[in-house]
Amino acid sequence: MKSCFEPILFDLDGTLIDSGRDIAQSVNHVLENLDLPTLALDEVLGFVGDGVRRLMERTLHHLGPDDLDRQIKHFRRHYREHLMDHTLPYPGIIDLLEQLKGTALGVVTNKPGGMARAILAGLGLSRHFAAVIGGDEASPIKPHPQALLMACQQLGHPPEAGIMIGDYHNDVEAGRAAGMATCGVLWGFVGPDAVRAAQPDHLCAQVSELGTLLLPGKGPGH
Repeated sequence: MKSCFEPILFDLDGTLIDSGRDIAQSVNHVLENLDLPTLALDEVLGFVGDGVRRLMERTLHHLGPDDLDRQIKHFRRHYREHLMDHTLPYPGIIDLLEQLKGTALGVVTNKPGGMARAILAGLGLSRHFAAVIGGDEASPIKPHPQALLMACQQLGHPPEAGIMIGDYHNDVEAGRAAGMATCGVLWGFVGPDAVRAAQPDHLCAQVSELGTLLLPGKGPGH
């Protein structure tokens, strides 16, 4: 059914899907090949959110540009082969998307677009989204609003009527810069403090709360 917001734009990692374990395994694969100590899951997740290059810069901050570029290619190759090993939608997300049928939905992520679409397809979620914009398809990436504005244009709705939903400060900042309402979700990768500090218009601790925000009285469990 129609939401009180349209369009609705979602971040992907840490918002719609729990992909952290697969990302961390690919990061650690790179580290193992360099004979470097691997990182705990929480440490890798603290590096996620600003695209593949920033993820690898934070992980391999001691490498020069040429070596870093080689390791980014290595990461991409390994991760592309292991996108779906453990990645799943967060509980309640599938039901929420079903309830939002009829509303223009999009995904705006700093993950490469091809990888994002492959995951959405593999999880059976592609049919819900008429626009998917990856970090290699808009420049600059979030927190710049360019990708959000592209998604709104593709969806045929003005940004000021919509909402941007994500688990990271750059989602909130990008939504605000695009003139959209903003919602921070507290189940994401970096913990609630970062998204709270960005002061979104709305905060949701559970998917059921997000459902109530988007479809008052019709969220999951109602």
